[in-house]
Amino acid sequence: MRVLITGAAGQDGTILASHLADQDANIFGLIKPGTGAQRLQLYVPDITIVETDLADTTGLRATIRDIEPTHIWNLGGFTAPGESWDREQEVQAINVDAVAVMLETCSKHDHPIRFFQASSSHIFEGTDRSPQNENFELSPTSPYARSKAQALELVRRYRTENGMFAVSGIMYNHESPLRGENFVTRKVSKAVARISAGLQERLELGDIEVARDWGWAPDYVRATLLMLSADEPKDYVLATGISHRLSFFIQKAFAAVGITDWQNYVVARKSDRPVDTNKMVGDSRSAYLELGWRHTVDFDSIAQRMVEHDLELLRDPDALWWDPWMGDPIN
Repeated sequence: MRVLITGAAGQDGTILASHLADQDANIFGLIKPGTGAQRLQLYVPDITIVETDLADTTGLRATIRDIEPTHIWNLGGFTAPGESWDREQEVQAINVDAVAVMLETCSKHDHPIRFFQASSSHIFEGTDRSPQNENFELSPTSPYARSKAQALELVRRYRTENGMFAVSGIMYNHESPLRGENFVTRKVSKAVARISAGLQERLELGDIEVARDWGWAPDYVRATLLMLSADEPKDYVLATGISHRLSFFIQKAFAAVGITDWQNYVVARKSDRPVDTNKMVGDSRSAYLELGWRHTVDFDSIAQRMVEHDLELLRDPDALWWDPWMGDPIN
């Protein structure tokens, strides 16, 4: 297997690359120039790093042609829905135009390339009904959500009109200790660890009563591999089917360090985001029935595991985290 992973230095890319390296795959990790791949290289020492901006269509085409992958996981992109309102052109270039270039290049390649597109539950963000499955009507409202919906349609078009093995995983929120610190769950787990160690007094957040369908990232990355290994290409919703409020995640994170009066440490304010819904809950029955996939880690354990690793990082800033699915830890 000769693999190209975009967004390779992120949470999902690192988890996937670690697993595939354990399976002796030849892995190329695409990152944005200047991003830095130090952490990724600690997890996957043999990965080949390729610095190419997804907005650079010429460079992106050349990268795919030079690498000649058998599989592409497009896990990169603009990932901040709230910020997308002020950066619409950038979102379009990275989340839509880049996908079009990748699909076009793959469709013209000498050998078949299996293509995975990381879609998002935000394509349903305007809905007032739940749960959502693969046939649910799209209701994107933010520029981010619209870009993900357009990319989903591109994948479907290339699959039906060009016969490509191209699939989209409609991924609901999924977390792990490798989550970036700009994501709210990691902001919480890191703050809780610091508060318990006496290094921080308060955790400041937006609206803590928003609700999401939160799962365990290694489970979701495993699903992407199942999708690209299937006999037929098909899109799947990847979710737990259970919604929790952010306040509940905060409670469980503080409980992991023995703090029960968590409200005394949290300063919350209402979000000023133009769009926020508590209706995004996924129905993954198709993934279970057709791929044999289901989530394996419950909500309480996600918070606990994230806090535990952030505590470990306070003791050893170079500590690595491993999930058994990722393979054997690097010593």
